[in-house]
Amino acid sequence: MCDPVSMTILSIVTTGVSLYAQSQTAKAQRSAVNQQAENEREETLEAAEEELGVRIRASRESRARARVAAGESGALGASFAASMNQSLSDSNLDAALVAKQVAFTQRGIDDRANVALSQISSPSALSAGLQIASAGVSGFQTGTSIKDRRVAKKKKKEGE
Repeated sequence: MCDPVSMTILSIVTTGVSLYAQSQTAKAQRSAVNQQAENEREETLEAAEEELGVRIRASRESRARARVAAGESGALGASFAASMNQSLSDSNLDAALVAKQVAFTQRGIDDRANVALSQISSPSALSAGLQIASAGVSGFQTGTSIKDRRVAKKKKKEGE
């Protein structure tokens, strides 16, 4: 088992298995980072939809109360129309602010995911090839060294 060819094959196979495991680990890490980012994006959108819904309801309730009050008091003139238009404008501004916050939050999610992805190490084809070749050479040298020691030991015993 300690001949140069066997040691070469063993070293190559061991390195190949190790590189494959590294590649699979990196693939799983990338998948986990992407899934986490996707989950965060969904949570952000759901929270924004909820916030927008709350703001729209509050704005509608406010306008409804103003209509009732204006109808009861008979103040349905130009100032009332201006007040309603301002309320609608404020509601649109709220929606724009919520959308802007979502965009910023999602940009942050993407940035964190990109940083995490950049830190995942996966062997390239060239790197893997060089490591396998180096392992083969090293295994061959180890096998040759073991073989040479055995031969020297055998000669020493025969010479005694």
